[in-house]
Amino acid sequence: MLPEDRHLQILKELAFRGSLHVSEFAARTGTSGMTVRRDLAALETQGLLERVRGGAVPVREGTVESGKGATTGAINRETRARRRKTPLPGQPGSGRPLATIGMIVPSASYYFPGVIRGAEAAAQEAGVRLVLGVSNYSDVEERRQLGRLYENGVDGILVTPSGNSLLGTETLALLAEATVPVVVVERSIEGIPDEIRLESVRSDHARGAEIAANHLLRLGHEKIALCLREKSPTAAQLIEGYKRAMQGSGAPEDSDMVRTLTRVQNDPQAHRLMVDAILDWCAESSVTAAIVHTDEDALQFSSACQDRGLRVPEDFAIVAYDDEIAALGAVRLSAVAPPKFDVGYQAMVMCLNRIGAQRRRVSALQRLNLAPTLNIRDSTQNPEPAAKPQDAVEQENHVPISR
Repeated sequence: MLPEDRHLQILKELAFRGSLHVSEFAARTGTSGMTVRRDLAALETQGLLERVRGGAVPVREGTVESGKGATTGAINRETRARRRKTPLPGQPGSGRPLATIGMIVPSASYYFPGVIRGAEAAAQEAGVRLVLGVSNYSDVEERRQLGRLYENGVDGILVTPSGNSLLGTETLALLAEATVPVVVVERSIEGIPDEIRLESVRSDHARGAEIAANHLLRLGHEKIALCLREKSPTAAQLIEGYKRAMQGSGAPEDSDMVRTLTRVQNDPQAHRLMVDAILDWCAESSVTAAIVHTDEDALQFSSACQDRGLRVPEDFAIVAYDDEIAALGAVRLSAVAPPKFDVGYQAMVMCLNRIGAQRRRVSALQRLNLAPTLNIRDSTQNPEPAAKPQDAVEQENHVPISR
């Protein structure tokens, strides 16, 4: 290992673990203790760490510098100047990230760009590098990307599996081999064996569907449909939240209210026919509102309603789920917005915290659920009437004098 690589490893150790023990670090990296001590001395000269008995700790303002001429209670001017000229790894101008985190997502074109932006923001703040892979919902590609991250020696992994669950998958078997922290993003890790130490950050999609259904119930809708993409990884959660809201309202359970949309590849006409069939059923069943996942399908519902002469929301109300493009329709759609940016941001923070916790032997694993929000627009709420001209208002308020 080159001296520069050893120095970077030392600084990463200090940044994420809080201290470094010479003998442990030497054994782990296959380096002699004398070489590590020389590296520590060189880095201390640059003002990048403080040597202590048996190892080193991160440099702190107020540290007493060892050696002759040290200024008690403060780092001397010479050391401060060296630190200004030598950026720490991860700082602008250093050219060296503190760590490299790999991230695998199923798509970079819908939904997940927000998650990626959140992870990227947290990475930039921490001075770490984010390496992105896209699986295109292929479990084979997913495992290939994971293997590449292992080969490149990343310090942590954020992964969104292509399916709803990792249980019984080859991807889980591969993650079990990871020697670095792994955070599962936007997927369930329920039922994963305890010995596979995974953490997770995900949107609470059940809560999102519950929020949408409660909004429509408050508006007076009694029969509300839930329309879902077939094989959607979030379908089970959406159904759970929808049923919870409907049961809470006292509505009788009716499985027919959950409708499935099968996406026919490169055949928009077939998809439109499915939407029309569901709207026919809504009319026959006195259904007056629908929660539709995804935005694209919700826009199709809105367009089909207009073609039929149905007014949205007066005749039929629609809540989209995802809020990627819901506001761009001819009728601006109310939509549930999962906290995508926050999910990516918190997943990166969780991964970095786990790297730092390894030295301190923090064992509690985390599973973080973040609640979506509802953005109310024209598809569930009539626009406010336009303000009347001032002369009309004055005419209304004018009281004629009796003669």
